[in-house]
Amino acid sequence: MPTEITIEPVVEADLPLIKLLLTELMEAMADTEGFDVDKSIEKFRTLIKDPAQCILVARQRDSLLGFVNFTIRKTMMHPGPSGLIDELVVSKSSRGAGIGKQLIQAVIDKCRESGCYEVEVSTEKSNTKARRFYKTCGFEEDAVLLELGLIEPNDE
Repeated sequence: MPTEITIEPVVEADLPLIKLLLTELMEAMADTEGFDVDKSIEKFRTLIKDPAQCILVARQRDSLLGFVNFTIRKTMMHPGPSGLIDELVVSKSSRGAGIGKQLIQAVIDKCRESGCYEVEVSTEKSNTKARRFYKTCGFEEDAVLLELGLIEPNDE
């Protein structure tokens, strides 16, 4: 009988396992300029304490299979707040097992409970796997995201 997977809020004791997931993410990224796992863990430690952040983990016994980081924010253009997914990471060994979909569904449920009008996510234009994945979760390509970098990666 398979062990149950739970989706629950992250706790600080999860940081060593989060670090392993971020290391896997870095290994899979085409462009890692400016990405430092140790700095990311310090940022993560700060985010855990921020009441505006929502970070959920997929847990199976003592293992973390993935996590999602999102915020719920108010906007002037919509009748309710909007959820914004910033990061979704699933361990290599758990990909294709529905963990990402469970995490996304948990975000949708939390946003629905919070009265959100919508849930948004962005990904690199070149990340066709992620774009396909989000479409299977019900997301549609609807907008264009423009970015202006203000800090050089080595300036952080």
